Amino acid sequence: MSMTMDMMKAMPQGSGAMQSMDPMAMQECLDALSACVQACTISADSMAASDMEGSAKCSSTCANCADVCDAMMRMMLRPSGMDMTVMMAMMQACVAMCRACMEECMSHAEMSETCRLCAQACERCMKACEAMMASMPGAMS
Repeated sequence: MSMTMDMMKAMPQGSGAMQSMDPMAMQECLDALSACVQACTISADSMAASDMEGSAKCSSTCANCADVCDAMMRMMLRPSGMDMTVMMAMMQACVAMCRACMEECMSHAEMSETCRLCAQACERCMKACEAMMASMPGAMS
């Protein structure tokens, strides 16, 4: 178990619906979100410095994805009083943003290693968020 999960378990009982969720799915999701924030930030910076066609759009998309993933991660780290409807909506938004970033970066992946790696991080994050949603109380099958 990670320090994060140890800290979550140490929170007072009844501190939100997140406690009933699969801790392994939570940890995988947190790890994927963190990796995606890092990859997207690096890719955004790399593309901002590039003169490659489409680099401005890619840079902005990566920066937006980093922001959405960071917000999602921060929400998950504050489970007290979590509203599951809001959490599900945010997870869906995160999946949509990761998909858009992955697709944008894939269009440059042959010319940019940072874009290729960012696309991989976005795909991993999408899958982790989807698994997290599936484990959430009241999740639709």
